[in-house]
Amino acid sequence: MTKNELVGALHNVLNNFVFGIVSSRFVAQETWEKLATERAVFQAQQGELLHVELEPLSRNMANPSDRKILVEEFEKSLKRAMMSEGHELILWYCEETKQYQIYKTEPWFQFARIIRNMVSHKQGGVLRQWPEDLKKKGISQVSWRNRIIYEKMVGKAIEFTHHEALQLFKDQLDFVVNKLA
Repeated sequence: MTKNELVGALHNVLNNFVFGIVSSRFVAQETWEKLATERAVFQAQQGELLHVELEPLSRNMANPSDRKILVEEFEKSLKRAMMSEGHELILWYCEETKQYQIYKTEPWFQFARIIRNMVSHKQGGVLRQWPEDLKKKGISQVSWRNRIIYEKMVGKAIEFTHHEALQLFKDQLDFVVNKLA
């Protein structure tokens, strides 16, 4: 992978996040109600068709309280994908180009790593464990901008907003553009 390919892949991850956040707000409630009798059709490479009834989704999206929950869960999945994919792409590139130390020494690297783990594993949003390598080094807190995560927060839900996720991702993208070869 070249640096330009990495930047392109990161822009794809960013675009997926933004597209998902924006598009979940564009379909009118009436449109969802009209889709109740429709079904989505997906075709496999060998021509096999898979049909998915839209009635359950339509019903949820037509009900304001169910819609709120569905959109919130969808947006959480977008945040998980952006944090996980962004970090993994950069990590892969840095390992392949022998620049891992440059990434690892960024002051926010451990914060980004913990956030990626937290939103990606099991109870997304709960700090399940503190990294062993940080324990061994006596590091009990990590920070990024004005945020700090402490080891004593293990077992607790950590609020990490879409805005923060987007800002952290943009900081990671800036790092790639400005500091990697």
